[in-house]
Amino acid sequence: MIGNYFKIAWRHFRKDRFISLVNFTGLVIGMTTVLFIWKYVDYERSYDTFHSNYDNIYRVRTDRVKNGVPFMQFAAGAAGAGQLMQQNFPEVENYVKLKGSSEAVYSSDFENNYRLDNVYYAMPSIFEIFSFDLLSGDKISALSEPFTACISKTTASKLFGNEDPIGKTFTRNGTTEYRVTGTFEDSPANSHLKYDMLLSYITFSDVFNEGGGSETSPYWDGFFTYLQLTPGTDVKALEAKIPEIIEKTYDKEARESVEFYLQPLSDIHLNSHYLFEAEVNGDGQAIRALFFIGIIVLLVAWFNYINLSTARAQLRAKEVGVRKVIGGSRKGLMTQFLVEVALLNVMALLISFVMVHLLNPFFTSLVGKDIPLSSLSAGQVIFILGTIFIIGTVLAGLYPAFLLSSFKPIAALRSGISTRKPGGQPLRQSLVVMQFIVATALIASTLLVYKQLRYMQNARLGINIDQMLILKGPNVTDSTITSKKDVFRQQVGQLNAVKGVVGSSSVPGQAFGWTAGGVTRLGYSEDFSESFHVMVADEDYASLYETELVAGRYMNEDMSTDVASCILNETGASLLRFQSPEEAVGAQIEFWNNQYKVVGVVKDFHQESPKDEVEPMILGPLDARSSPDYYSLKVSTEGLESTLASIESVWSGVFGSDPFEYFFLDDHFNKQYESDQRFAKVFSIFSGLAIFISCLGLFALVTFVIERKRKDLSIHKVLGASITELVSLIIRDFFKLVFISLVIAIPIAYYFMDGWLKDFAFHVDIGWGIFIISAIIILLISLVTVGAQSIRAAFENPVKSLRSE
Repeated sequence: MIGNYFKIAWRHFRKDRFISLVNFTGLVIGMTTVLFIWKYVDYERSYDTFHSNYDNIYRVRTDRVKNGVPFMQFAAGAAGAGQLMQQNFPEVENYVKLKGSSEAVYSSDFENNYRLDNVYYAMPSIFEIFSFDLLSGDKISALSEPFTACISKTTASKLFGNEDPIGKTFTRNGTTEYRVTGTFEDSPANSHLKYDMLLSYITFSDVFNEGGGSETSPYWDGFFTYLQLTPGTDVKALEAKIPEIIEKTYDKEARESVEFYLQPLSDIHLNSHYLFEAEVNGDGQAIRALFFIGIIVLLVAWFNYINLSTARAQLRAKEVGVRKVIGGSRKGLMTQFLVEVALLNVMALLISFVMVHLLNPFFTSLVGKDIPLSSLSAGQVIFILGTIFIIGTVLAGLYPAFLLSSFKPIAALRSGISTRKPGGQPLRQSLVVMQFIVATALIASTLLVYKQLRYMQNARLGINIDQMLILKGPNVTDSTITSKKDVFRQQVGQLNAVKGVVGSSSVPGQAFGWTAGGVTRLGYSEDFSESFHVMVADEDYASLYETELVAGRYMNEDMSTDVASCILNETGASLLRFQSPEEAVGAQIEFWNNQYKVVGVVKDFHQESPKDEVEPMILGPLDARSSPDYYSLKVSTEGLESTLASIESVWSGVFGSDPFEYFFLDDHFNKQYESDQRFAKVFSIFSGLAIFISCLGLFALVTFVIERKRKDLSIHKVLGASITELVSLIIRDFFKLVFISLVIAIPIAYYFMDGWLKDFAFHVDIGWGIFIISAIIILLISLVTVGAQSIRAAFENPVKSLRSE
């Protein structure tokens, strides 16, 4: 019996090749899209879940608050958070604290010099809490002594070749020697915390005490703290007890300005975008949007099947009547029609699975991540395919099966019977409206995404980053660094192609790197303090980057007083309650236990992308005894290769074996938009597929409707109807549905787009233009899809349709 169902279904597909091809194509595109998006979404959500105890691991976030409102939120927060939690809460089984080490040059006995930036000082408990298992060494003692280190397999190969690295030594910046006590596998790609090397934390805390802060301080930021909680802990209840511990432990100032919160480890990658993140995290909202689009594409394909099946009900009425007359039951008929849908879904799934394998390189390039096909387990694949098959069969097949099996045999076999009464026209119209709602909303959303992206890329930054070449500063330093720095600036500045050179602690396109809490304004009537971002640089940094001076002056190396001077941006001057930029000039401020004179105020500029708020900033002079993290060189673009060769020659002559590494600032700055650009591409491609499937279904539906109306059109034409009247007769009903969909789609699209834009500190206005353009595009698509078929039918010779009457 089942075999007979499949045989009839196959005959039906072959008989209605065009309709079957439309349904099959839509389902293949929809299912392929869903499989790709599911693979990507599952990978993004898999971050950090490879840790055996990930659901009990939480990261401590530190918030700086004022009047109960957070104004700075740190992923790498207070040094004292972990110890405070473990001492006061029995729910905290263990904790680990990590401190990012500044980028440095590492060299081995083989004189191989490598610059590494994914390096952390880490407590030994890192191997107890996380599943970063050691390949060699003891996880309890590997990081227990000063000047010991564990290195990744790749780093071990770089430094020591094929030799066993255990017990060997390497130097950091040519000064400090470390002994290798363990090796580990390279960090998985789906880990938010990636590192090439772990240095013993005791080296940082007990030997160097870099930063000079207290290990119990609520203010000393820059520390990643992870807690391992006992299974079954009520995290919300635990978090609610933290304010009480802060109240008992810290002074009044800390109690009013510091708050701690717990972040689930598995939520960090998609839902954490705070200061000093370990890496640029993913976008949870974008992931949800893509998943939603994948579902929409598949739903549109299923809607096409329902539409075309109900529209073709009249053609199959006699088939139903004959089968009922010879004893066919309604249950059997429904089974037959469901088998047809099931067979179509199975074939589409098989082709989709092949398409995923064939198109995987393109998808990898599109999302910018090499997600292996094996990222989904066999169980997940079976679950996904089974879910799509079951839902698709039931959703797309149940109503057509119910409708077709409901025809009365006598009425179905009567000559000229119309099946409009039970034919589901309201449902077809509703589904067409839904498809156009989806298409309109997706077109409007795509236009807005590109408009916002273009706005960010073309926004006035307040600084000039053109023709700026950035060199990573020297790490191998000694007592001669001051003279070397001066020599390098002097020699490279003499090159004809170099128009200016400055050193700084950071460059545009990245976070300032330093923060100063408790910045106070001296001599002010009220006692208050604020938190600022801090950047130190050579005196002509602001002028080289062409920041706009609104009051005072730039710093000047010829003025001896400028060693204790600084520049504020407008936001910083306002935060310190100066009534105007001019009032700030000459004022004294204090931070880091030093006093500085404000000599100028510059217009706000975007250190990072316009996606972020402009933060209060202090620009101070670079310590003459220290080496800058970066050199910014304004260079001519003519003869760039020879210019780079000349700069490298100067570098090698001054800084010796320190690696020469550079990048162009405009490229570096624009990398901030890469994730947004990828999202725009993926969003537009999958939106286009949804629109294409809608048009494909509409084209097939119009073709079928015209076929059913062919004799009516011929009669109208014989009676004198014009081509315009005939075309209008066909398209007016469809255009009514288009206008209804526009009325519904515009407020829906506005609601979701407005919510998306709220993630951007600076963004475009939505405006009516986007909706007008979207409406025009939809009308043009409808006109082309429906009108072309209508015009062809209107020009047809009526004799062809009426000669058999």
